Amino acid sequence: MKIRLGHICFAAVLCLANSAKVSAQLVNNGVNVFIGQSALLYVDAKVVNNKGAILNKGEMIINGDWENNDASGVFHYLSSGSVMFTGRNVVFSGSSGTSFPRLVLKGSGLFLMNTDLYAKLSLDLDNAELKTGDNRFVLENNDANSLFVNNGFTTTGAKGALVRWAKGSDFYLYPMGSSKLGIKRFVGISPKSTTDTYVGVSFVDNDASNDGYSRLNKTAAVTEVNEGYYHVITQLKGVNLPLDLSFYTTASEKFSGLVSWATKNQWDRLVPVTLQDNATISPGLTKSFTYKSFNLGADASVPIAFANVTNASPLNFYNAFSPDGDGKNDTWEIKNIDAFPDNDLKIFDRSGNLIYRMNGYSSSKYWDGQNAPSGTYIYILRVKIDGKDEYFKGSITMVKN
Repeated sequence: MKIRLGHICFAAVLCLANSAKVSAQLVNNGVNVFIGQSALLYVDAKVVNNKGAILNKGEMIINGDWENNDASGVFHYLSSGSVMFTGRNVVFSGSSGTSFPRLVLKGSGLFLMNTDLYAKLSLDLDNAELKTGDNRFVLENNDANSLFVNNGFTTTGAKGALVRWAKGSDFYLYPMGSSKLGIKRFVGISPKSTTDTYVGVSFVDNDASNDGYSRLNKTAAVTEVNEGYYHVITQLKGVNLPLDLSFYTTASEKFSGLVSWATKNQWDRLVPVTLQDNATISPGLTKSFTYKSFNLGADASVPIAFANVTNASPLNFYNAFSPDGDGKNDTWEIKNIDAFPDNDLKIFDRSGNLIYRMNGYSSSKYWDGQNAPSGTYIYILRVKIDGKDEYFKGSITMVKN
């Protein structure tokens, strides 16, 4: 049996001041529904919205699936009530996504997304697994405390993500995990800017090599990349800004560091990474790996994985460059120097004359060689790494056409 709303009059309005129960599939074909602050609409089956709007000031409880085919939206923008799904296996589908005011996924069931979903005010995962597939769930409230979770988590496909609107330097939690692997691997993000941004996190529970990120393509400093799963960090909107990233795992984690899929299509170390053994984000996740000031870039996605890395110097020095204005190798780079701002660089010619000096050498202050002719030069770099001053010396060949 199906209960259909909207057959009599397109402009009909259904007002609920008290509780109401529908023990069959509810199909809305054009009725505008108002749920008062003290009212409850309980549907013990699937809800299908083809047309019509819901102004929810109270509560909806749905013990079934959800389907929306109305591109103009379902919930009125003044809605502030909650929509709770209580089924064990719930599917969200339809030709259009849905923006819920307050969404609650109650219990420990599986909630499968076949379309994009949004929560305007809050998301409560409780103990559920939210599986986005290649779709995105967007929490639009920039209050860091607008997400609630007990033992729940989110699993995504390679293109799906849990997205949060982040602001300032607040800490935003992304509860990620996989029932297939039987693990949780949460992520914490703190933007380092007053500019608002949307940041998405994906947790893909398969080998990164299957998605085009071969674990065999790695720098010499990377000895092993996690084959079981990986994360993807995506900045969807906003200007390029640094993010502090924390990845939470178990005390028995066998990997010692983090790697990212770098611009040269290979896995490379993120340095420096700080390990802590007192993380209390979720039961069992007692270790965290933190990488600060990660420059993601607007509209960029970067895969990140747990890995084993060597203890070699985190800095890589290029031994040649050609400042000829062609946009390639025009400056002398020290890879990863941005992670160690407490540094002092001196460059000498072959006669021992100091020709260049920079305190706080960085990617925004690379030497372009414009004050010197082609030739070989000597550099001396002092840099503080892990609280200790370290010194590096070598040669640079500069070629000008």
